[in-house]
Amino acid sequence: MSPTAGLLEGDHVDLDIVIEPSSKIVLSNPTALRVHKMGTGKATWNQCFHIAPNAFLETHPEWLIPQTDSRFEQRTHIDLEKDAQLFFIETLAPGRVASGESFAFSSYRNRLELRYDGKLSALEKFEISPESKTHSGWAAAFENPFYISIYIVSPKLENASPLFQAIHDLQTDSLFSGSSQLNHGPCWNIKILSPNAVEAKAALTKIRELFYQAIDLPIIALRR
Repeated sequence: MSPTAGLLEGDHVDLDIVIEPSSKIVLSNPTALRVHKMGTGKATWNQCFHIAPNAFLETHPEWLIPQTDSRFEQRTHIDLEKDAQLFFIETLAPGRVASGESFAFSSYRNRLELRYDGKLSALEKFEISPESKTHSGWAAAFENPFYISIYIVSPKLENASPLFQAIHDLQTDSLFSGSSQLNHGPCWNIKILSPNAVEAKAALTKIRELFYQAIDLPIIALRR
């Protein structure tokens, strides 16, 4: 799911993925997705997922790294039929922090629509434009925040309060984590924010382990 060279101005990616009944699929990226410096244009990424009954999908990307003057727009549509299960991850780095670059990109736009059993569960839209200071909430928490969003769906989570308490308990002075149930169906969203990419990824790994335990599914190994 990750172009080796990264995304350049004018690039456009379309994914249309169908998970058949009772299938179990993990889609992972071998490396971070870099969005390179641009002129006046942008790169776009559109992805649609349809998950059939009793099927399972996990997406597991590495960091999305928008570089100086880059513009990136992502649109995601997820359609889960009844009894489908999901572990869907989105990541965003503030830039090439090791090179002293943080929130130097021009814009990052994200739109996600999630439907369960034909009904809308979540519609999330936001734009980060450092020039307009729309990242100020994140930056107020941490100087160089790394962001992870996880959408989880399973009918087996209806009585999984220990899972969500464990997610809350992951919080430290250098990591924020929390969860909320969505509008319709057995659907939740989890957010992680930390100035430490390694700590954020460690929290993600722990949440992934807890999720697989909660839905009583053997954890699927990630191959890099």
